[in-house]
Amino acid sequence: MMTNATVSNFTSPTVTSVSISTSAEPKAQFSQPIRTTLIVIYIIVLLVGMTGLTFMISLLKTNIRSLTTIAFLNLMVAHFLFLITVPFRIYYFVSMEWKLGPVFCKLVSAMVHLHIYMVFTIYAILLTLRFLHFYKKTQRTEFYRRLHALGMSAFVWFLLLVIVLPLIISKYGQNKEPTNEQCFNFEQTLKNDAVYGLNIILSLVIIIVSCVQACVQVCILRTMILKYGASSRSQQEFWVQMKNLCFVLIMLICLVPYHMFRLEYLNKPKELNEINEVFLAITGLTCFDMLTFAGKGLCKMCY
Repeated sequence: MMTNATVSNFTSPTVTSVSISTSAEPKAQFSQPIRTTLIVIYIIVLLVGMTGLTFMISLLKTNIRSLTTIAFLNLMVAHFLFLITVPFRIYYFVSMEWKLGPVFCKLVSAMVHLHIYMVFTIYAILLTLRFLHFYKKTQRTEFYRRLHALGMSAFVWFLLLVIVLPLIISKYGQNKEPTNEQCFNFEQTLKNDAVYGLNIILSLVIIIVSCVQACVQVCILRTMILKYGASSRSQQEFWVQMKNLCFVLIMLICLVPYHMFRLEYLNKPKELNEINEVFLAITGLTCFDMLTFAGKGLCKMCY
């Protein structure tokens, strides 16, 4: 009896200390393979995006009243605002520590979503007007005055940056403040019925609109090929439609998969958080559209 008591007293502190130290170890928010994937994607996004922005500066010398040029300029602003937050995402996924405060964490996290919806909106408007122009439903592709074009864009960005963005930051992650160690961890917000419903609606809109515009684009290209045959490549309108096709493909490759997955993610945010971050990072590859804009002869070089 004395021996058993002595052994028990001697070993129990060791067992307890092991148990405490094990439970004290913080659980990693992202696994190493996911972190590596996210770092690689965001580095590619940053490099391609900055390169595209550099080339697109030349568009400032073109007709500022042109609908296409206005779309270019607004895309440049959207991409620029997103790209300046990408280094902070890379920093976090490398160190897995966030020491820049909860408000800035919300800002960086919100900018990627604002970037998605701005890019999609610009694509959808630009493609719709170009489709209507193709079918001769509208002839106006310019604003009457340069100030009208700049004023319209400035007003939209004022609403987004001065009103919408602060509102999102104040409500985003309201149920759980990010800690000094973690960021991009707002699953609790999705439990709110209004937030859940809004995310479902936005995802469905992006999926449906993207698929409809893809079908319209295919019909337009089919019409042109049937009409002009082998001489289609010599038609200026054909290359306009090829650029439209690039935008449609970017939507289908970068935006639609994320929002299709998001419909499932909204029901299992904790279990699917890592994969959701990968799909979210892929949306940043929409910055490739600037290479399409900048390289006017890029499609022709493929033939």
